[in-house]
Amino acid sequence: MKKILYVILDGAAGRPCKTLGGKTSLEAAKTPFIDSLFQQSVNGLMHVVGPNIAPQSDVAAFATMGYSPFNVPSRGIIEAIGSGYDYKEGEVAMRCNLGVVKKGKLVKIRLAHLSKDEGLEVERLINEGVSLDVPFTFKHTIGYRGFLVLHDQLSDKVTNTHPGYIRERLGTELVSFAQNIKQGVELKKCKALAPEAVKTAEVINDFTNQSNEVLTNAGLKTNYVLIRDPGNSLPFLKPFKDLHGVSMALLAEMPVELGVAKLLGLTVIKPSDDFGELAKKVVKASKDHGAVYVHIKGPDKYGHLGDANGKVREIERIDKEFIKPLLELINLKDYTICVTSDHATPACFGSHSSDPVPYLITNGEKSKGHFYEGSVKKDYIEGKELFSKIISVAKS
Repeated sequence: MKKILYVILDGAAGRPCKTLGGKTSLEAAKTPFIDSLFQQSVNGLMHVVGPNIAPQSDVAAFATMGYSPFNVPSRGIIEAIGSGYDYKEGEVAMRCNLGVVKKGKLVKIRLAHLSKDEGLEVERLINEGVSLDVPFTFKHTIGYRGFLVLHDQLSDKVTNTHPGYIRERLGTELVSFAQNIKQGVELKKCKALAPEAVKTAEVINDFTNQSNEVLTNAGLKTNYVLIRDPGNSLPFLKPFKDLHGVSMALLAEMPVELGVAKLLGLTVIKPSDDFGELAKKVVKASKDHGAVYVHIKGPDKYGHLGDANGKVREIERIDKEFIKPLLELINLKDYTICVTSDHATPACFGSHSSDPVPYLITNGEKSKGHFYEGSVKKDYIEGKELFSKIISVAKS
């Protein structure tokens, strides 16, 4: 069986943008090295979670590793575990965004530039200045991100206060769907979705009000904490190696991917900001593992900022500075490479969308042209099918 290199270009897929002459960012980007892989691949389109569902990063990661996206821990628990928190069953953990409120309206749902020191000051002020009916821990993680844990046996059946993620029931599960929002929206209260969750909603609203007062009085860049995707239990997850029969190393730095890796028993390797060094780390990891997962965040950031040209430049940089040296370090005959996105983040949309994403899996099959949404075959698969397809190709 060939070694597998699994390259996730976070949010690289998208929609045609006027600023790009009606092209998507992938279509507009000059990517000769990704194209060289596309021209010797089986390829198609993937509904990461399902048609008409705009996936979050956590369920997308599980799905593209072969797991049902509807039977996974909540985003809050995943991020807490990925940040090193020792989660205990029954605690309610939730993901937090640090935003800005003015005159009762949400004017920023995320701060593009928040330093580690500024984030730690937010953490200190909240933990010292907020007093709730239940013990809690608030932690800053990276940039505008953080998590909140309520140390009590409470229900997790509550709504999000983050307006960009609608929490609904899908069968027996609570699932969050991304939606496009504009700045300046009205603030949302946390609401109970079941009678037993009334206290949880009250505690979250109390936390929101108190933290808003503490941060406003401190005069910081951020003055509001948005919460989403609370959870209070860990479902059983079969280890990745037991599910697929292959060990996998993961190179990523965001808490959500690190949490997924810990929950699935993957080997975590610290990535490098230098793409050339990252390529070397990926190849080195492949010597000890059957598969290597590398998650590259850049395109998603520009998609959220609505910067289509910035997204194009980032995709081109990844192609030149990561894919090119990666291909120079390996003999492609010994590897099966998959390149795809975990979801679409169209710059003309500013958030995750339900658009299918393109994928390629190298197998020597001849294709022509440039890798983007419109050039791949119109053969649709679901995200949970992708890794099994990769293994099948690697074994052939």
